[in-house]
Amino acid sequence: MKEPINRSFHIGGSIEKALKGEVELQPVTVLAEAWKITGKNIFSFLPAVICLFLAQVALLLLGLEVQLGSPTVFFDAFITGQGFTAEILKAGFMANFWSDVLIAPLYVGVSLMALNHAVGLPSKPSQIVKGFSFTLVSLITMLLLSSIQGLGSSVFPLIGLFLTMALSMAILLVCEKKVSPIKAIQYSFMATIRKVLPMTAIYIVIMLMFFISIATAGIGLIWTLPFFFNVKGIIYRNMFGVTLQVTSVAKSDDEQPPQDGGETPVDKIDKDVFNA
Repeated sequence: MKEPINRSFHIGGSIEKALKGEVELQPVTVLAEAWKITGKNIFSFLPAVICLFLAQVALLLLGLEVQLGSPTVFFDAFITGQGFTAEILKAGFMANFWSDVLIAPLYVGVSLMALNHAVGLPSKPSQIVKGFSFTLVSLITMLLLSSIQGLGSSVFPLIGLFLTMALSMAILLVCEKKVSPIKAIQYSFMATIRKVLPMTAIYIVIMLMFFISIATAGIGLIWTLPFFFNVKGIIYRNMFGVTLQVTSVAKSDDEQPPQDGGETPVDKIDKDVFNA
C-alpha cells in the first residue's frame, strides 16, 4: 500500500475578493440553493440543529433560574405584562447574552456542518462535536459579537439587527480561516458592507420565515433553522471561499481491482477531512 496523497481544493471566493466586493451574491440563487440542500440533508442535519436549540434553551432557563429564582417569573411577567420591572428585563437580557456565548462550540459545529453542505459534502449528527476543538476561540469570538450586538441594540434596535447580519460570518472565519476574532469581525463587517443590499434581502426573507415559523406554534422551525444555517454556509462559501483537504490512497502494484464494480483504493477519498 502506498502512502496517502493529500490534496487541497479551494471553492468559492476569498478574503481579498470579499473585501473588494468582487463576489457573486444573488439572493434568489442563494435562497434556492439553500432550500435544495436543506431538503437533501434534513434528516442528518436536523438532529444536530435540535440539539443546539435545546442546549440554548436550557442555558437560557438556567440563567433565569440563577438570577430570578425561577424562569416562570420572567415568562409570567412577559406574557401578562404585569410586574415587568427593569430587574426582570435585565435578567432576561443577561440570560440570553450568556446562553449565546456559552453555546458557541455547538454553534460552530452546526455551522461547519452547513459549510459541508455548501460544498457538496454530506454531514452526520455526530459532527456537531467538531466545534469543541474551537472551544476557547469560539467563546471569545461569541463574547465579542454578543457584546457588540448588545451595544448596538441599546442605541437603536435596527443597529443591533444590522450588526447581527454584518458580523454573521465572523465565527466561521475564525474556525475555517484561522484568523483572530478581531480580524474575523473586521472582515465580516467589511464584506457585508460591500454586499449590503443582497445580504439585507436574504436576511429579510429569513426573518419572515422565522415569523411564520413562530406563528405555526414553532413547527416551522423544523425547516427554518436548518435552512438558516445552510444559507449562512452558502454566503460564506461565495464570499470567503472554503478550503477542502482530501486524502486519496493509491493502490500498490500487487493489489487487484475489485470484482464487484466497487471503488478501487485510488478512488477512495476521505470526505470527512474538511479542514475547518
